[in-house]
Amino acid sequence: MPRWLKSLWKAECGAALVESAIVIPVFLTLVGGVYEFGFFLYQQQLAVSGVRDAARYLALTTNPTDASNQGDARNLAVTGSIAGGRPRVPGWTTSDVSIAVSTVSYSAGTYSGGSAVQIVTVSTSFVGPSLGFFGLLGLNQPTISLSHQERFVGGPPPG
Repeated sequence: MPRWLKSLWKAECGAALVESAIVIPVFLTLVGGVYEFGFFLYQQQLAVSGVRDAARYLALTTNPTDASNQGDARNLAVTGSIAGGRPRVPGWTTSDVSIAVSTVSYSAGTYSGGSAVQIVTVSTSFVGPSLGFFGLLGLNQPTISLSHQERFVGGPPPG
């Protein structure tokens, strides 16, 4: 082996630069992934809060099957206000929120109420926003799908 090749192989000048060039892309990928995952969990928690608020609102209205009350609940879920406004999660619309009111037989009647209990279910499914890191890795944006149920108790909406 030539002498200059042996000396090049044993030289330590620039070793830190080579090591950094190898480690930095891996490190930045990990940091970006953690940041993207945290952002997704934050957006999902905002959607969970909205769906829960809408189900509770409908459970306390006088008629959860009324189209006006359901429209208000959809606005409450998506924007945090009955009047509407900016969505809690970018890309989430009121058309992504579905509401179902079902009747469940409660023949035992041990607790308060009659033999039939109404259950309000508010659910949603939409593509969550991304910071772009998923696309950089060639992954699809995740879908946020969730639902919440409340027992209909009637009464005035919370004010």
